[in-house]
Amino acid sequence: MVRRGFTLIELIIVIVIIGILMALILRAAMGGVRRAEEKATIALIAKLETAMTDRVDALTNYRAEPTPAHYTMAALHHRGSKRIECVERAQVIAQFDYLRSVFPDVFFVRSTAVAIPGFYPVNFACAAFGVAGNATDYMLPLGANAGGIPVRGMYGAAFEVSAGIYKQLGYCPKGYDGSDNNGDGYIDDMFEGAMDLSVAEVVVIRERLARHKHKTARSEMLYAILVEGGGLSGASFGPNDFTSKEVQDTDGDGLLEFVDAWGEPLQYYRWPILFRSDTQKGFPDLAKLTDDVAAGRTPGPYSSVYESREQNPLDPNQTLLAPAWWGSSFNNAVPAGYGTASGKISGAARLFMGHFMTLVDPIATTGTVASNITFWDRSTGTDTGYFVRRAYYSRFLILSGGPDKLPGVAQLGVNYRAIDDRSSFPLASGVIESV
Repeated sequence: MVRRGFTLIELIIVIVIIGILMALILRAAMGGVRRAEEKATIALIAKLETAMTDRVDALTNYRAEPTPAHYTMAALHHRGSKRIECVERAQVIAQFDYLRSVFPDVFFVRSTAVAIPGFYPVNFACAAFGVAGNATDYMLPLGANAGGIPVRGMYGAAFEVSAGIYKQLGYCPKGYDGSDNNGDGYIDDMFEGAMDLSVAEVVVIRERLARHKHKTARSEMLYAILVEGGGLSGASFGPNDFTSKEVQDTDGDGLLEFVDAWGEPLQYYRWPILFRSDTQKGFPDLAKLTDDVAAGRTPGPYSSVYESREQNPLDPNQTLLAPAWWGSSFNNAVPAGYGTASGKISGAARLFMGHFMTLVDPIATTGTVASNITFWDRSTGTDTGYFVRRAYYSRFLILSGGPDKLPGVAQLGVNYRAIDDRSSFPLASGVIESV
């Protein structure tokens, strides 16, 4: 008996069925890989958050000692009257100054590195305090450039924290020991970092700095704090506590980064005050702005006059928002060098905002209507300008961009309109712009 063979149609049907099965298997496998990547990234972030929470809690309990500059900034300076001191506000400002120095969250490479006295190649997002025009304007705490105060850090970071960066760059130990080894008044500058190095080793440091990419800075800073940290707080982890998939140097600058399962550096923010979440009001998202417009409300972070307002845990008594100090009506004779008033906001308040965080609502400042429903201040009048005041609650943030490698927060140098499929965007004024 002759067995009938397969027809071409039957073979094609079998091939199609096999193809469908393979596609289903491949899709399931890819889904499993995706879930494994997400699980690994979540586990890494949770590990870092636990250590960072312990560190923040411990260092926040430290009581920083105010400097004369803190006292001057905190005082009331009314024209024709004697200066009115406020010890509590000075203590709050000192605490902000201290925590900023031990928890820097980003940095940028200044310029071509040169091993001369007083040159620091990295600025940890610090503004100058003073008019000397040199590195002394960046001494920490604020006012240390006046002398008589121990210098705790430079360019926005405490020496025990910046050491984690300079050590990885290749400085010799004298460049990150927190001491003025040559007695020139500068601690851990590049001159000291190159003291015991050869010319070739200094060239390597310069090459590493030149290769730095800004998108890695936040992750590199987080690694320097938690793994390379020194001083009394020390390090939370050792280098061997992470795998080669969790820690890499993606830009080749010699500074290690925490990376997610997709090979992208994690992003770390110290005070993400405009981030909106279940615990933070931040900046209203598109849904909130749309609801406000539909309800005829002035767009803002709140939805009701009765809704509880945020408080900054570092300033529980709202000393930084006291109208007499925050506003320029009474605090109208702030000394030179301690800020210049702008409209209703005092010079001292503006100086604080230039160094630490904003004390105004970005939506309120762009409008002329005071909304007691949606704004923090609950004011109904605009004559004093107090309606733009705002306190922020925030906690540090560590996040990953996920599979698409785009963090859900704004980053410098990214054209979001080119990669967003939405047709409308919220502006700082609260207006919804269609494109």
